[in-house]
Amino acid sequence: MLLSFTACGKGDGETRNSSQLKVGDFTLLYKRACIMKDYAGEDAIVLTLDFTNNSKKSATYFESIIEIPTQNKEQLEFTAVYVSEESDEMVSDSQMMDVAPGEAIEIKTAF
Repeated sequence: MLLSFTACGKGDGETRNSSQLKVGDFTLLYKRACIMKDYAGEDAIVLTLDFTNNSKKSATYFESIIEIPTQNKEQLEFTAVYVSEESDEMVSDSQMMDVAPGEAIEIKTAF
């Protein structure tokens, strides 16, 4: 699977090591991936990343990074994966959290 990230605004991605990627004013650190069931009971890949805001103002992952996931040259669809069957909380909810300059949070994204 190939995952491409683009920052909104400026800068080219610059690889620092195999698990860290600088995208504009932000740094992404790949932590892990797992398979979970999505809202329809289908398999979904869930990536866990650290999102660091190196800009001068608060930012969210959702508004700052554009994800383009592909597998075998086919673009993957985003999907909803719930934390539990009893919850309306999705694993990707942290993407909407404001991150202050210089701070980092763990986010998840699902395809």
